[in-house]
Amino acid sequence: MRKITLLLLLVLLLLLGGCSSVIDISNTENLYRQGNFKAAYESLLAKQASIIQKQGSLIMDLDAGLLSRLYGNYQLSNEQLSSSERKIQEAYTESITANIASFIINDNTREYQGEAYEDIYINIFKALNYLHLGEEESALVELNRSLEKQSLLKQKFEIQMQKAAKYADDKGVKNVTEGTYSTSFSSSALANYLTMVVAKGLDEEGLSTYSLNQVRRSFQTQESLYPFAIPSSLDAEEVPAPEGKTRLNLLAFNGLAPQKYEAVDAVYVSRNNYAKIAYPVMAARKSPVQRVVVFLEDGSSFPLERLESLSLIAMETFKASSSLARMKAVIRSTLKALGVAVYDSVTNHEKTATAGEELLSWLFKLANYASESADVRSSHFLPSTAWVGSANLRPGEYTLKVAFQDQGGRTLYTQTIPKFKVEASGSNLAEAVCPL
Repeated sequence: MRKITLLLLLVLLLLLGGCSSVIDISNTENLYRQGNFKAAYESLLAKQASIIQKQGSLIMDLDAGLLSRLYGNYQLSNEQLSSSERKIQEAYTESITANIASFIINDNTREYQGEAYEDIYINIFKALNYLHLGEEESALVELNRSLEKQSLLKQKFEIQMQKAAKYADDKGVKNVTEGTYSTSFSSSALANYLTMVVAKGLDEEGLSTYSLNQVRRSFQTQESLYPFAIPSSLDAEEVPAPEGKTRLNLLAFNGLAPQKYEAVDAVYVSRNNYAKIAYPVMAARKSPVQRVVVFLEDGSSFPLERLESLSLIAMETFKASSSLARMKAVIRSTLKALGVAVYDSVTNHEKTATAGEELLSWLFKLANYASESADVRSSHFLPSTAWVGSANLRPGEYTLKVAFQDQGGRTLYTQTIPKFKVEASGSNLAEAVCPL
């Protein structure tokens, strides 16, 4: 009876471990889509306890940091984004077996560890916050951090794969490395563009020229990630502004980054015994915005052009992460299924299996299937597309009206940037955000 009780407790643990990490923040998302960013932030804070319990403090910090910057609280945003960045680093440096429950039950049992694309863009948005605060040197530091992370991506994924493979080998699970994926992403045009703008504002012409060339290289060497023309406004960066004028740079974001969802495969282990393989995959979220135009008070205007698809880079870098998650799922599910197979073999060999033992065998199979659940947690408010453009203006204050339009030119959303100061020197970077 004691043996049966212990086994039932293990089954219950497996079933409880299969609980989903999905949480309803639809009210926050609706407020965000309306462009009511302050109310969206307050709505997110109202669910803070539930978000931390279900999805972890990293996501809470990252989402809060992305929303607080949109209503102008740049200092708070950087504190929140820095906290999420620190937690990603701490999660990466821990041993892959530090949280053994993720190998016994599923990845939802551990703290969310962040995705590579989230880690990269955290520093870019921190840099933008520093530019809003007038701290150009600090912005440059953050951009350098983002670029350094990009250069180490391949090495980071290879190390994680090696750790998982070693764990599998130690447990006697073979051939789980098939189908691994190494990301082809290596350089963000957005990070290099911002480095160019900031370096020029700091009169670091060498770095500015180098960064402009790196923007072009990003387009040339990663055509699948940049399937659109390089912005024509970049050509103007190679020549000085006309006498008495200076360059206004405008960066705009729209849309939302891709969402994760669960994919499921089944692997045969023995008769009436299949291992369920659950792992996360990613799908893009479509945006109706196809054009962005900036209008000035004098009636003139200039277009913005696509510089970067954050969505394409998110999905590309996530392929490696998803491959690792699937590898872990194969290891975990195979070990679970083998445990059931061994239990069945013993009871069948002894030919003394009671009705209770047979019931336990089926309960184990059910628990293994139910407990295998993909980790589909991720940040909710990263944008999907970055646009850039520029205009040569005389120093002074300007009210900018940024219109986000569909393919036919119908304006879907407008953001007004009042009294933007165009200085004779400096970065002169304005930013607009459309939630559609």
